[in-house]
Amino acid sequence: MNPDPSVGRVSRVFRVLGDETRCTIVYMLATAERCTCELAQALGITMPAVSHHLRILKQARLVDTRQEGKHVYYRLADEHVEALLAIAREHELELTE
Repeated sequence: MNPDPSVGRVSRVFRVLGDETRCTIVYMLATAERCTCELAQALGITMPAVSHHLRILKQARLVDTRQEGKHVYYRLADEHVEALLAIAREHELELTE
């Protein structure tokens, strides 16, 4: 099929971000690192549900973690994730004008 093996990996990133809750989490992490409890409260969903979404984001290498005591803090994996969001948002705003 496609000679470029990265196409499948890129497609997976977009599938992961295609979920509105996960996309919202990524937008929230673009402004500050947050723990699971902060995300659950802000999103109005349970901590297990947030953990599920964060696990998927981490497996896709879109978020990274830092542990402080019993709390795990999540942040974007790198500046590319933030750039990807910015470009997608720019594109969407352009389409609505």
